[in-house]
Amino acid sequence: MKVLTQNTALATFGHTIPAAFFTGGAFIAGVSAWLIVKNRDVEMAKPAAKLGLVTMIVSFLLVFVSGDISSRVMTNQQPMKMAAAEALYTTQSGAPFSLFTVGTLDGSRPVFSIDLPSMLSLLSTGNTKGVVQGVNDLEAKYKVQYGPGNYTPNIPLAYWSFRLMIGFGGLGLLFALLALWRMRKGGLPKGRWFLPAMISLPFLPLLANSLGWIFTETGRQPWAVFGLIKTADGVSPSVAAGNVAITMIGFTILYGILAVIEFGLIIRTIKVGPAPDEPQRLETEFGGDTERPLTMAY
Repeated sequence: MKVLTQNTALATFGHTIPAAFFTGGAFIAGVSAWLIVKNRDVEMAKPAAKLGLVTMIVSFLLVFVSGDISSRVMTNQQPMKMAAAEALYTTQSGAPFSLFTVGTLDGSRPVFSIDLPSMLSLLSTGNTKGVVQGVNDLEAKYKVQYGPGNYTPNIPLAYWSFRLMIGFGGLGLLFALLALWRMRKGGLPKGRWFLPAMISLPFLPLLANSLGWIFTETGRQPWAVFGLIKTADGVSPSVAAGNVAITMIGFTILYGILAVIEFGLIIRTIKVGPAPDEPQRLETEFGGDTERPLTMAY
């Protein structure tokens, strides 16, 4: 029970579930836009599109709030991950938030950066003067604490996956706000490009979610369980490399087949469109069926 109720699990659960709704809302909006472009079930598609767009906006706000909570939890539990995400190499008080950084090819130091002063400290600690630990200081600390080794993740990968995650999610929010504004008063979005672009809207949260998982899993390295088990120590020496390869190939093929089937079913369902409403069968006061043909009777 403690595993399920730990602050990491609660924070990340509150982050991933709204992210799933963000993707679902974009999918509804995208399918609705396709129906409108094809001039099919337009009267049904317009309110459905609005529902999807509103879902995107509300869920993004929840993602933003839960993401802020998660970043503070990670700053306390896995400070190296957050330092790598910001390419912060030295411990600082009033640490800036990096909007754009160019580093050396090996990711060992920054060359050029554009920063927001004190913003990282505010996001990480809730205080503009808060102390945020840097990569180099944490590396030295971990070598003393855990022994010789390399405790720094791939900084360019962590840095850019974190920013692209935020960037694609932010683009999805902006598009949803613009589309909802253009559809005010029951109208359709104007512009030749808008509805076709709206069809591809689901790809933005999908990319954001994928990059978020890439950041989560690679930013934790070299740990499988931070501070307890390294990824290298998680390898089973009794399992042959051939067995691992066969398992990986098998799972890849299996999930590939399932993905093709699922994608095909989704496309087929979209093309068929919503089922037509069946007329309601009303009973007369004499128990008869109103849909039966009328006959003359005396």
